[in-house]
Amino acid sequence: MASSKSSELFDPVRKGGVKITPEERVRQRLISKMVKELGFPLAFLAVEKELKLLPHLRLIPSNKIPRRRIDIVAFAKGIHPDYPLFPLLLVECKAVALTPKVARQVVGYNDVVKAPFVAVANEDHILTGGYDAESGLFRFQEGLPTYTQLLSALESNKI
Repeated sequence: MASSKSSELFDPVRKGGVKITPEERVRQRLISKMVKELGFPLAFLAVEKELKLLPHLRLIPSNKIPRRRIDIVAFAKGIHPDYPLFPLLLVECKAVALTPKVARQVVGYNDVVKAPFVAVANEDHILTGGYDAESGLFRFQEGLPTYTQLLSALESNKI
């Protein structure tokens, strides 16, 4: 995971070295887990992307999109009728404790992104939320399902 420079980590998504910060360590460990253990296709991940650069948001005037960067977004094929690739999971990485405020932050970003699943992660925990249409809220649980499990949950409308 470390690059040739001791102050950098190699990011396989951005294909280069990134400065080591506590949050970046969380992000890179999670990317590694997502790809190596949970079956997320590396080619379907985006990291540190401005919201306005997400493919499904490009037709929206940029002044209507908040100027924010998302930590990690995992895309999937065939989950939206209008877009060949659409966000499946939006992840916010933190170097601090996971609090309700952190969960609200990722849910707020998702008001724009519209992924069916969101997650928050730190060094010790990851919480994944699925949208509950009945309550209008995201319901969080400990852990991160596999890519296939998220797709299956989306098809069956449950996480």
